[in-house]
Amino acid sequence: MKVIAFIIALIAAQSAYAQDSVKLSGRIENMTSDSIAVSYNDNYLAYYPKTFYATLDKKGNFSLAFPIPAHVYTQAEIHYDNKIAEVVFRSRDSVHLTVNFLHFDSTISYAGKGAEVQNFVAHHTLTISRMNQYTVPLRAAMTEEPEKFLEKINKLKKVEMAFLDKYRGRLPVSFNEYWKAFYTYYNYFFIQQYPQTHEMLKLKRITDTIPEENYVVVKEMPYAFNDSFLQLPPYLLYLTGVFDTKLKATGYKAYRADPQMMEKLEDSVYQLGYKLLPDKSAEFLMAQNLYGRAKDQSIARTQRQYDLFVKHWPQSQYLPLIDKQFAVAKRLAPGQPAPDFDINTPDGKHVKLSDLKGSVVFIGFWGSFCRQCVGEMMAEKKVKDALTGKPVKFVYVSIDNDAAADVTIANKYKIAGIYTHAGDGWNSKEIELYGVQNLPAYYLIDEEGNIAIQHPPSPVMTDDLVREIQKLIK
Repeated sequence: MKVIAFIIALIAAQSAYAQDSVKLSGRIENMTSDSIAVSYNDNYLAYYPKTFYATLDKKGNFSLAFPIPAHVYTQAEIHYDNKIAEVVFRSRDSVHLTVNFLHFDSTISYAGKGAEVQNFVAHHTLTISRMNQYTVPLRAAMTEEPEKFLEKINKLKKVEMAFLDKYRGRLPVSFNEYWKAFYTYYNYFFIQQYPQTHEMLKLKRITDTIPEENYVVVKEMPYAFNDSFLQLPPYLLYLTGVFDTKLKATGYKAYRADPQMMEKLEDSVYQLGYKLLPDKSAEFLMAQNLYGRAKDQSIARTQRQYDLFVKHWPQSQYLPLIDKQFAVAKRLAPGQPAPDFDINTPDGKHVKLSDLKGSVVFIGFWGSFCRQCVGEMMAEKKVKDALTGKPVKFVYVSIDNDAAADVTIANKYKIAGIYTHAGDGWNSKEIELYGVQNLPAYYLIDEEGNIAIQHPPSPVMTDDLVREIQKLIK
């Protein structure tokens, strides 16, 4: 499973709701920086965070107003220096923050419209954790056998509900429902992930052969669809896997090595989605599948799915983003010329990707901050050993802010290859050309310089990757 990189916007993200605004002001004592930022994501197909900045005066005062989806709660973060304050805004909130930087979590306090929610969230951070850190113990529970796993995650949720009960009367009813749904759907999502993840943790390798007993937990996950929860990230995660998991729990097998079987499962998911989901939830699920799979499947298959989607939602808010993704998929379809870019190596050499024609090229997009990237790059040694003497080049494109970190990691772990640095990070030309949306991201280029596979097997799937590369060597 890939680590979502939570990419910075390449285009303006459209919100699923009309826009309103929030006002945030405040004062920071013992200030260490003259700027403060607020960020949140209002795009449901990918992570395109919006960030807004304000400058502090000499006394630490600041004020800013920014747009936000109307009539719903939006989880956001306030960033100051190396500190993060989690907040849950609702449109037309007007909140005043005061905090002492030296004792950030214990002194943070809010006043104004919406303050009761922010003070609740701040106290939750201080006494339990930030909301998004709830996934940490959920992941840890994946190692347990089914019954113990359910026991642990249900206990974790009870802790969150007990915390809410202490303040329930002081909070808006709508926020109480938001809070309950947030943790409920995160539990459901991890139930979906459990069968395969548990098996992979137990075997310490990737597998899609899952024992039936792993699916016992899925009985605890109901069909619980509600369009009013579309602003909740865990509800969206739940939607993306609910039918897939339910089908597998009934004995519906699907293996990566059998594309026809995988497509059959996907088609069954689509059929259930169109049949059982309320309109807005169905629109999201179909849009998410189109967006997520456009670059992984044939153009003809994507076109059929696209036509059906447009028939149901001709004015869908998701269409601009889907259209952009579809255009990238067509540009990077197998047989199309690989987009060319400059390769400026740390040792001062300057070449172009097109100069490597005559060799199969494996391109890996990465960053030193991505632990999975580094781990998989280290695993590539086995791939390289299996291809010794073959015309294969490994090109690593880093989007890190610190180019020196790339060299340090390459030297430390002795990762051989051609290194280049994309200076503008997520906004770089290379990222846009290849439509990269998460790290690590891989591409295989054939000896003629054409796209062979947009998403080849990862280096940890050594045999599969070696097999695909060997097919391209003439």
